[in-house]
Amino acid sequence: ASLPNPVKAVSTYMTFCLVWSLGANLHDDSRATFASALRDALKPRFPELPDGDVYDYGIDMELHKLESWSEQIPTFTYDPNMSFFSVLVPTSDTVKYKYLLHTLVGAGHNVLITGETGVGKSVVTKDFLATAPDTIVSACVNFSGKTTTKNLQDAFEGNLEAKRKTLLGPPGGKKMIFFIDDVNMPQLDRYGSQPPCELRSEEHTSE
Repeated sequence: ASLPNPVKAVSTYMTFCLVWSLGANLHDDSRATFASALRDALKPRFPELPDGDVYDYGIDMELHKLESWSEQIPTFTYDPNMSFFSVLVPTSDTVKYKYLLHTLVGAGHNVLITGETGVGKSVVTKDFLATAPDTIVSACVNFSGKTTTKNLQDAFEGNLEAKRKTLLGPPGGKKMIFFIDDVNMPQLDRYGSQPPCELRSEEHTSE
C-alpha cells in the first residue's frame, strides 16, 4: 500500500534509526546531551518530532509515526502455574528492548545486551525467546567462573543436529539462537584472556 505521506514516514524511520544507532551505545549520562542535540538538528526538518526523551518513542508500524513505548504495552494476564521467577510484567522498557531484539535478530544480527546487575536483561531476553516465532529454536548457556571452552563446545554440539560429517545446524527450516548469559564470568587465563569468550568470538567470525 502507498504511504499517505512518504516524506513524513521516511523522517519517522530515519529519526528512530538515528536514536538506536548513533545514540544506542552511549552511557546514560550522555544520552540527554545526545537527545538535545538530535532534537535541535531534526525539529526544523521534522516538526512532528514529539516532545520528551527521544529514547521513549518507538514506531507505530501501521500509521508510520513515532509512538511512546508506554502506549504499546500489551495487556498482562497472570498465569498462576508460571514460576515466579519467569513472570515478566510488561513495561515500556520491556516493550522497547523486546522490539529491538526482534528487529536485530530478525535481520540476522548478533546482539550484546549490557547493563547493571538486576535490571532484567536475562528475563527480557528469555521472554523474547519464549515468544519467538516457530521458525526459531533457542538454547541458554550460562557462563560462570568455571566455564571452559569444552563446556561451550558441548553446549553448541548438544543443541545442533549433524547435517554432514563436519557440519552442524538447527533442525530443518529453523533458525538457532544461543543465549549466552553472564558472558563476563569466565576466569581469565595466564594471558589475560577468557577462553570461552575467545571460542565464541571465533565461532562468530566464522559465520
